[in-house]
Amino acid sequence: MTLLLTLFYFGMALAGLLFAVRSVHMLRADHRLTVRLAARGVPMIRQKRAGPPLPALFAPRGRDRMEIESRLRQAGFEGAHAIDRFVWIRLGATFVMAVLLLMLSRLVWGAFFAKPLLVLTGAGLTFIAAKLLLNFVAQNRALQITAEFPFLLDMMLMMLESGMSLDQCFRSIAKEESRAAPRHCELIALLVADLDRGMSYEVGLERWATRVGVSGAKELATLFRQGLFQGVQLTPALRDFIEEFTERRIAGAREAMGKIAVRMVVVMIVFFMPALFIVLGGPPVTTLFDTLRGMRQ
Repeated sequence: MTLLLTLFYFGMALAGLLFAVRSVHMLRADHRLTVRLAARGVPMIRQKRAGPPLPALFAPRGRDRMEIESRLRQAGFEGAHAIDRFVWIRLGATFVMAVLLLMLSRLVWGAFFAKPLLVLTGAGLTFIAAKLLLNFVAQNRALQITAEFPFLLDMMLMMLESGMSLDQCFRSIAKEESRAAPRHCELIALLVADLDRGMSYEVGLERWATRVGVSGAKELATLFRQGLFQGVQLTPALRDFIEEFTERRIAGAREAMGKIAVRMVVVMIVFFMPALFIVLGGPPVTTLFDTLRGMRQ
């Protein structure tokens, strides 16, 4: 056991040393690049790092990476380092859980590795639970955004029918209509900020649809572009979108009601049925035992 602990600590120290050397190498390369660009007169825009660079061993790849990036966008986490932050938090939570289970094993069974299967199982479940939690947050945000879409489109429809332009609608909603659809107002405020920085409407609306991240957002962005550049009448199409999102909201409410009914059935089976069996079956069972005692006597 002592040899295993020694090897474990040596491996951790070696991994920390390798990460430190890699970080110093990347910082020196970044400094050299900054000096060369400054010598050529290229302005540098510094971006905040999400933390130390993610080792390639722990970076998600392929389909898993695409799924995590999609879920992060749906959950409202954006930026070039969003996936790195998620992976670091996931690894940190797994490490903390493993340490806690090691301490528990030391306190209860007298040794850190008395129950190695418990440690591995707890750490693995924590690693899996991080992605499940991300999926839950993304689904919850998608439901809220879908529920707010009819109110947003109703406001835009009233503004357009009153004679306002689409750009004025965006700016008015971003500044004054934060109570009816708070999540959409935040997203539209980001769209207005992009436009004020000189971004084109095509790119700005595409980024807005990506931030929204629900079905129908890209079609709505395409409709806005056609209304701005091709003169397409927006009010009939907006009415169709309002009906579609209202039907989605009603379908979501019906689905939630169905889930509540199923949960209530489970609750009744778990909590009420045993008590009902005791109340109904208690007297006959008692009478049966009394009869058996009388026959023995």
